[in-house]
Amino acid sequence: MKFRLLEAEILTYQGRRPDVIAMLNSPDVSYPTAGDLAIKRDLLCGLANARLGQGELSDRELQEARRLSDSSNSQLTGEVLRTEAQIQVYRNQLPESVNLFRKSADFARAHGDAFLEASDLLNLGLVALDMEHYDESLALLNRAADFARPIQARPVIEAALGNVGLAYFYLGDFEKALSNFQQAEHEAKEIGTTSAQVDWLWDAGRSYYKLGDLDQAKRCYEQSLKAAEAIGEPEEIVGINTVLGFLLYQQGQYDSAKEHSDEAIRTARMSGDKVAANYPLFLQALLATRQENGPNAERMLMQVDQDSADTPSLQWEIENAIGNFYMAKHQLEAADLWYRKAIDTFETQRDALKDEELKLPFFANGDALYRDYADLLIQSQRQDEALQFLDLGRARTLAEGLGQAKQKSHSPQKEAMNAQSVARKLDATILFYSLGPDKSWLWAVTANRTRLFVLPKQPEIDAHVQAYQRAILRSSDPVRDINEDARSLYETLVAPAASMIPQGSRVIIIPDGSLNGLNFETLLAPVGERLHYWIEDVTVTSANSIRLLSRIDGRSSETEKENLLLFGDPVSPAAEYENLPNAPAEIDSIQRHFAPDRRTVETRAAAVPAAYSANRPDRFSYIHFVAHGTASRLSPLDSAVVLSAPPGHSDSFKLYARDIVHQPLHARLVTISACYGSGLRAYAGEGLVGLSWAFLRAGAHNVIGALWEVNDASTSLLMDRLYTELNAGNRPDAALRTAKLSLIHSQGIYRKPLYWGAFQLYAGS
Repeated sequence: MKFRLLEAEILTYQGRRPDVIAMLNSPDVSYPTAGDLAIKRDLLCGLANARLGQGELSDRELQEARRLSDSSNSQLTGEVLRTEAQIQVYRNQLPESVNLFRKSADFARAHGDAFLEASDLLNLGLVALDMEHYDESLALLNRAADFARPIQARPVIEAALGNVGLAYFYLGDFEKALSNFQQAEHEAKEIGTTSAQVDWLWDAGRSYYKLGDLDQAKRCYEQSLKAAEAIGEPEEIVGINTVLGFLLYQQGQYDSAKEHSDEAIRTARMSGDKVAANYPLFLQALLATRQENGPNAERMLMQVDQDSADTPSLQWEIENAIGNFYMAKHQLEAADLWYRKAIDTFETQRDALKDEELKLPFFANGDALYRDYADLLIQSQRQDEALQFLDLGRARTLAEGLGQAKQKSHSPQKEAMNAQSVARKLDATILFYSLGPDKSWLWAVTANRTRLFVLPKQPEIDAHVQAYQRAILRSSDPVRDINEDARSLYETLVAPAASMIPQGSRVIIIPDGSLNGLNFETLLAPVGERLHYWIEDVTVTSANSIRLLSRIDGRSSETEKENLLLFGDPVSPAAEYENLPNAPAEIDSIQRHFAPDRRTVETRAAAVPAAYSANRPDRFSYIHFVAHGTASRLSPLDSAVVLSAPPGHSDSFKLYARDIVHQPLHARLVTISACYGSGLRAYAGEGLVGLSWAFLRAGAHNVIGALWEVNDASTSLLMDRLYTELNAGNRPDAALRTAKLSLIHSQGIYRKPLYWGAFQLYAGS
């Protein structure tokens, strides 16, 4: 009997519920009517029957398990509580499940049962995830993994790993989610938890879908659906059929999409899961909008919206779809109402997040909502309002961190930011980009005029950006080679607004998507039949939003006494970080621009991470780093400046972006003379996040960072000229431009964009 119960438990982990029932109800074996063996059998049967939709039978088995446990003060009391909680989760009774899981965890803690406590923490994390409390969920899931590792409870570790991926997925961080799902799926395959393997494969497909790789997504879906059908998993069968249906809907295969949604609804209703049915019902409503003489799409959308009130992430999609429905019928007033509802639902969910790092990716979930509403405003001839609205969605986390987001972005603002007044104050032309799957937009703003231009769709622009980046990194010479991508990007992105950009003027770029990684200065502009880099015509600065630009006070930094905090030429902390041969020369040339009593220089063994905060960086007008840099794509705030390791702490040699944000700054300019200082990851609405973003978030007025790996010999020349120009009283953007032109007009290889184009100036507030 003991071995049968163990085998039934294994079958439960594998998701083979019918086999659990068959094994434990075999006529060949009789079980005792009391004691732990009887309790364990009732728990396993109750859990299996609950998942198979046999609610009444499950209730009887659980009630008997509870009666036997209470009468004998069994050591399985904690498991009884946990199983009851799991069944409440299946029935979507989440508050009741939380209470039961906590009681089970208390029992486990009192009786020293580490595995049960780890399992309860895991389940509490899952419930928090279902309730869309993402901060709380991540904390619980990580605690569960911490409890599980010392006792090598691999199923708990695997489940925690995958569900952390789910949390990141719902937060909009699809790359980090995919990495977690792939690790969890590998772990599930190794330990044999088949049902979990189905889940993580399915979720990996959802991540690929969000990242735009529909072929890989479809392969993952089909593999996971086949496995789910093999073990009879109704919840997974519903979910996978639904996501596969949505994918086919996006590809225009409406008949196939309907087949999958029909199967999802049938399975959900058979299992009694009304909440799970909402997703395929939403798909059916979308399909109805494609049929002229089909069912009433409006009624279907309204009904599924009403039924999804407890699932905000689904509700804002439905509300946005209702807006699209009315938009297609040219009922603009109704569309306006529903778009605003969708944005309110989304923003309420975003406001619930307290962790700044978790907020960074979240706007990816709302990017389409903002674009759809902006499209309505544009079609209503309210182009300026559309610009203002889209700008409200930019740099949200950065602005909030700087204490500059006083109102919710979706609230109407009578005293709204005036883009032309910002352009007038900065004596600049502002180019604001918004890339979309069907079309993109460019707003060009001057002191007296705002114009909207329609640009090609995002994939077309992305292809040119990626091709040109590859050419630059191959050390090509775009002017000599007449690089077609560089010329095409200028014609697409800049030329429409060229008449609004005087020669020699200042231009502020507010990029979007792949444009965050493009240095506009390197684009090829025509002068007659000759091509030259656009930097020869204008002075370019990158910014995150017009709102942040509106807070710039150009006078504040001019009156400060100029002093320098300089870090560099650290002792190599590891083999992969070789000494920079030109670092001493760069440090010498920079510090010569400041009097001895106006500079603090930390080099070699003294250049340790702790020295940054110890020097009180808020006192300095200039901060400069000459060192290696690292950039993390999956976790951008783990990007770091590589410094010297302090004695006795050989692994503590990085000054992390997440630590930089907590040291307030007032610097006129922070320069990160290191590789990838700008970061590798661009978040929707937030731009590139890495070291440059961290210094802006700390309060720096301007930051110079690098988009790719830099050459320390050319960088030394560039930085010397930069500080010469700053000493002459030039603004940071003008000083950097002059320094770059000195390399461009040289006769050696440093004229190529590989050597000067990496560095960009980012404006703060």
